[in-house]
Amino acid sequence: MAAAKTKSSKHKTDNRSTEDKLIDAALALAAERPWRTLALPEIADHAKVQIGEALLSLPSRDRIQRALIDRVDAEVFGSLKDDPLDGSVKDKLFDILMRRFDALDGHQAALRSMAKDAARDPLGTACTGARFLKSMALSLQAAGVSAEGCAGAAKAKALAVIQLNASRVWMNDDDPGLARTMAALDKGLARAEKLASRGHRQDTETPEAA
Repeated sequence: MAAAKTKSSKHKTDNRSTEDKLIDAALALAAERPWRTLALPEIADHAKVQIGEALLSLPSRDRIQRALIDRVDAEVFGSLKDDPLDGSVKDKLFDILMRRFDALDGHQAALRSMAKDAARDPLGTACTGARFLKSMALSLQAAGVSAEGCAGAAKAKALAVIQLNASRVWMNDDDPGLARTMAALDKGLARAEKLASRGHRQDTETPEAA
């Protein structure tokens, strides 16, 4: 009986979805090599996924990156049910953006590889960037900030800049407590809060009619 248990333990079922297998394989390979050098057949082989299945699931590196953003969104926004945001808008945004870093923990090397090659593929970067802006808009809404219309789009872009600036720090932050990352994120959000407050005052201080 013991021998049977030992044998079965060596063949654990991989319950990950095809998408997750491909994402995990791509991250593992990107941590060791430039992102631009990875081809889907190699990623599929590393993931132990048939190439036909990979093509029907995530047929390109760009699609894998967007699926990674989807996965981070699912984890972060899904966490709000048991661990809701609280505090000021700035506090809520800080919390939710730090949760994004937590969801990507351990993949800093892969993200550095992707970021380094982003400038070499402007079209792919634009597609991935559009998906990232959607995540920033959802983050604003989760914090109680409207992301509707042109004003909402501008806010999402501003939040994306803040997150990307903090990401550059995070990708090289060796502190387990992520002190440098938190400082960079807090600084960016504080600056945005100050600018938003200044703009609100200017909007309300209208001159009297002559």
